[in-house]
Amino acid sequence: MNKDEILEKSRKEGRDEGKEYTDSMGRRYGTAALCVMFAVLALFNLYHGQSNYQILALFFAYLGLEALGMYRASGQKFYLFPTTVGILASCLFCASYFMNV
Repeated sequence: MNKDEILEKSRKEGRDEGKEYTDSMGRRYGTAALCVMFAVLALFNLYHGQSNYQILALFFAYLGLEALGMYRASGQKFYLFPTTVGILASCLFCASYFMNV
């Protein structure tokens, strides 16, 4: 294939690699911020003797659903385990939070 054929094929696919790249970088920074805020809030709650159930439920829901998205996009069965564990842990932490409030 020459350069023109490759460019034509890329145009027909309708994918914008620049947009995909910016979306990916946004998710990467968002995930990093989520993890940092989770650690800050968890440590703050532990220091003050508060429950972490609510933020653990949010954190594991994010992890489980992110793994689900990766499974659906790739089809790799490897992602089913973190999907299941994340969603189950999220539901259990959510239930624990409701029972303790």
